[in-house]
Amino acid sequence: MKKNKIVLILAIVAAGTVSQATQYVISQKDKKFDKAEIVVEPGDTVQFYNQEKDITHNVYSLGPKNSFELKTQAPGTKSDVVFKEEGETEVECAIHPGMKFKVKVKAKKK
Repeated sequence: MKKNKIVLILAIVAAGTVSQATQYVISQKDKKFDKAEIVVEPGDTVQFYNQEKDITHNVYSLGPKNSFELKTQAPGTKSDVVFKEEGETEVECAIHPGMKFKVKVKAKKK
């Protein structure tokens, strides 16, 4: 029984040291992203929220790391992207070439 208690205590301690992923929300309004750049950690999520009233977007990144394409994103919709690899990711809208946004993925220094 004592061995089970020790294992349980170790599991609780280990769970407390695991970092939680963070979710960031990037709004799209007036054919712009609400930020030019953010810094996240590997495993964090960026939610792209189309807050336009009548404008559709197609958010994507073709970069060598963290590439994705949300396809057609109708007004009022939200789409999540998990950024796993360290590095910089250029994000754009295929419909509106002036929409640009950068995600820098960096691990926290210990």
